[in-house]
Amino acid sequence: MPSVPFGQALQLRRIRAGLSLSGLSGLVHYSPSYLSRVESGKRGPSQQLARLCDTALGANGELSGLVTPPVRRAASSSPSALRPDATQGLPDTGDDSAPPPPSALCPAALPAVDDGEDARSATHFAVHLVELRRLAQRMSPTPVLRQVSGAIDLLATLARAARTPAARRQYLELLAFHCEFAGWMAQESGRLPEAERWIGRTEGLAVEAGAFDLADHTLIRRAGLALYQGDARSVTEYAAEAGRRARNSPRIQALAAFREAQGLALAGSSDLCAAALDRAGELLEAAVGPSLEGSRRTGAGTSPGARHRPLALVVGSECTSSLGDLVEGWCLYDLGRPDEAAAMIRTGLGRLPVRATRLRALFTARLTLGLAASGELDAVVPVVDGLLKDSEGLCSHVVRTQLRMLASSLRRRHARPDMRELHARVTAALRCAGCAMAS
Repeated sequence: MPSVPFGQALQLRRIRAGLSLSGLSGLVHYSPSYLSRVESGKRGPSQQLARLCDTALGANGELSGLVTPPVRRAASSSPSALRPDATQGLPDTGDDSAPPPPSALCPAALPAVDDGEDARSATHFAVHLVELRRLAQRMSPTPVLRQVSGAIDLLATLARAARTPAARRQYLELLAFHCEFAGWMAQESGRLPEAERWIGRTEGLAVEAGAFDLADHTLIRRAGLALYQGDARSVTEYAAEAGRRARNSPRIQALAAFREAQGLALAGSSDLCAAALDRAGELLEAAVGPSLEGSRRTGAGTSPGARHRPLALVVGSECTSSLGDLVEGWCLYDLGRPDEAAAMIRTGLGRLPVRATRLRALFTARLTLGLAASGELDAVVPVVDGLLKDSEGLCSHVVRTQLRMLASSLRRRHARPDMRELHARVTAALRCAGCAMAS
């Protein structure tokens, strides 16, 4: 237990800085009465308030260190406990009571007549995955997940019936990519245990297919699950392990470094976070040439005979080169620097492709948090207007995590009528019937 209560430490720091409660209120955008209750111990501080006060008073993390983080469920086992299981190739609906899929009951399909037939089937499923990804940018993840589950069932059957080892590996790779996409859709719909199962299946299939870059990327996906549950330790552990494993792929290492930076920011480790962001930038520069090659080649860097994969099968975000400012802005918010965070995210959003609607909605939601926390309330309204309009129908669980934080921030500003109205609209968006069913 800390030897000095947070409220006393805050009061001492404030007085030493020569600030009144009103003066500190102007810096952190919490009301003087709220801060008074915190200093007197009548109200507990949030992590966000502690970090804002750290920044305003130059406390270098001392105040954040006095706040016990909330106990949250870990996303899954530690990275060292995870082992690929290539026997997990059959699809899983996430419902233990559901009957097995048809491919688990019926004999395998007949072998292809020739290699050309397997090649045509592989092309079909690669193109199908591209179309599913496009649909996912326009509609709820639930119907998209049903579609990809059907494709997974067919691919599992074709893999068992493959005539040659090469054809089998090709089907397994396609199956792994479809499972990875299914995991993302399960996460977006708020079905986190199901997402974890899909990620585990992806890793096993990717290893069996020789798609080691995709297998390494599953650790970044697990880190993402942990991030949205507030589990900073798991985020950093998974991301660091992904970076160690992906020695042959600067692009995957860069994605891992970005995720590690987010975990370190969540933990309040400013210097380590900055180092991870710098490392991610350097890795992205190194990946300018190999990045496309790394996303097209199975087992890139692991064997001289590694084959090229379809262009549609890209590991990680297709917007990787646009993530730098966005992720840095994300981290700055968690580090108690919301004004800098908002400016950085605005810059990053200007570089993000319009088609990336889910990523855009997520970081726009994060922008609203930065604007609200830095007291730019007039700027919050139009940004939220655009966010609610553009994200309508996406039913994104990760966007909802940010909107819940925004609703909490707006609740403290009910003295302003426009903030009361905005709070009501954000709260209504959180009560979307489709989202509630998914949750």
